[in-house]
Amino acid sequence: MGEETTTSTAEKKGSTTDKGMSQIQPNEKRSWWSIAFIWVGTMICIPMLMVGGIFGGTLTMGSIFWATLIGFAVCCLMMVMGGIIGADTGLNATMCSTRAFGMQGSNFTMALVIFICECGWFAVQTATCALAFDTLLLQFSVEFPFWLACVIWGIVMFITAVYGVKWMAVLNYIAVPLLVILCAYGGIHTINASGWNTITSAVPKNLLAMPVAISTVIGLFALGATCNSDYTRFCKTRGDVVKATVIGVMPAALLMIMVGAIMAVGTGNYDVTAMFAGLGLPIIAMLVLILATWTTNTGNAYMSGLAACKMFAIKDAKRPLVTMLCGVLGVILAIAGLADFLNTYISILGAVVPPIMGVVICDYWVMCKAKKENWSPVRGINWIGIIAWVIGGGFALLETLGVVTVFSSALDGVILSFLAYWLLYSLLKNTSLAGKGNLTIEEACLIAQ
Repeated sequence: MGEETTTSTAEKKGSTTDKGMSQIQPNEKRSWWSIAFIWVGTMICIPMLMVGGIFGGTLTMGSIFWATLIGFAVCCLMMVMGGIIGADTGLNATMCSTRAFGMQGSNFTMALVIFICECGWFAVQTATCALAFDTLLLQFSVEFPFWLACVIWGIVMFITAVYGVKWMAVLNYIAVPLLVILCAYGGIHTINASGWNTITSAVPKNLLAMPVAISTVIGLFALGATCNSDYTRFCKTRGDVVKATVIGVMPAALLMIMVGAIMAVGTGNYDVTAMFAGLGLPIIAMLVLILATWTTNTGNAYMSGLAACKMFAIKDAKRPLVTMLCGVLGVILAIAGLADFLNTYISILGAVVPPIMGVVICDYWVMCKAKKENWSPVRGINWIGIIAWVIGGGFALLETLGVVTVFSSALDGVILSFLAYWLLYSLLKNTSLAGKGNLTIEEACLIAQ
């Protein structure tokens, strides 16, 4: 979530991040339900259904429910603890990490994570859109090359991200409700056609270990778990952060993944395109799928371009060109078959992204004792945070590759990065590794702009 994990990321961000790197003032705070609504919209997306499809062929229905519940509970815990930093300070996710990683370190770290997530999800959803387009044409007995469909729709998507992103908000208002209706129809139709007993007995025992399934769920929402402060900086209280996050994320996430799994089992197809085509309304289903991936992927291209500019300090005037280059990379990855390795890709995201929050959470909740007055941005790079992230992410990656095994790679990485930062910062906080001195929030915001 691409969210990634994301649905029209650029548009949704536009509704709450119009202050950019500036600090949100008390009179600019908003109701918690407006933040929760953004997360509900983010959960209603194709990647959720794709993961549900993966689980449908490898886990029992009960295990799918518990893996999703536990995985998103971990995500919500990280989101709440990280989101409270945003609510306390009034700063976005990148700025909230400027003490843990330093001003320069946070820019590169967060930008790198966003680039990897968004560019990868752009590739996956470009392939999904291309398959939906090919399936649609087959209804009219027209065969179309997959690679060419990837090229055409990839270009449409990244061109839209450069020149038409504002108009995508309008299409998104159409696409999301249609996707909800299609999912509701798909779930009900599948249960009526196949029978609940048949669906629940289709996979009698787990073929995927529960810790791996939990890591997959965390990896699916890895980016969202790190960026909650982008939205919760508008929350009035810490309680509002909890309500906005849990109510906005958990119910919709459970529903979408369970519906994806039910449709996969009922139709006998674990690919989301084939799943929708098997619902009996192939033309309508493919049109909705194309529209939904188009609106989502525009946000993926937009955000990957922004992240690349930030990583390499490229001026904003060149962002359209950079966004197109990111789109071209995404198209190449789509044609190369990244979507065929979706589970592996999500697992890698789950290994390397969440440990960032282990560092950020430890820095604020332990080192700063969860008090805003003890927190301040740091000049330069806080190498202690970078090292702790590498330790946690590196260990989690080794777990993902099967070199070592503890429990869940994503969760283990967060815990290890948390402990590594705690130990290393306690020992090295007075050295040059901890950065080049403190800044005020006002100074940091001016530098960031």
